[in-house]
Amino acid sequence: MKYLFLLLFTVAGFWGLNAQDDANGKKIVPVEDFQGKADAFVGKTIYVSGTVDHVCKHGGKKVVIVSDDGQASLKIMAGDKISKFDKSIEGETINVLGTVKELRVDEAYLVNWEEEVKDHHKPSDQEYKDDMAKIADFRKQIKESKKGYLSFYSMDGIEYEVVK
Repeated sequence: MKYLFLLLFTVAGFWGLNAQDDANGKKIVPVEDFQGKADAFVGKTIYVSGTVDHVCKHGGKKVVIVSDDGQASLKIMAGDKISKFDKSIEGETINVLGTVKELRVDEAYLVNWEEEVKDHHKPSDQEYKDDMAKIADFRKQIKESKKGYLSFYSMDGIEYEVVK
């Protein structure tokens, strides 16, 4: 029991080191720190901060935020409480409250995708070739992974604010 308490205390300490408090006391995880711990956040509602790299042109329902060095990114979908992301926030740093989602790509997922591609495209179509190349690449990555699947993380946004 003593070791469990020590472990929990240590984990909480590391969480505190990586999250930043804003003026209102919110714990905000920079997108570059999120990437290394994303699996621990799945299903949880957290604040993430990053620079808006892209706002979807088709209704503003999606943004992609990136780290300062551009190495880490996160796709955020507008949830029920966000009507759309305004195009003017591109290039701005934002704090987003949202629920973290995980898409697991495993062999079964790839088989379904492959069947869809074969059902809707001819082997001579460029889209067929592109999708089949992506599927082959994902299979290679899965084979090289220790988990037997690939994880892709996103967030359903609840609210956001531009950091001034």
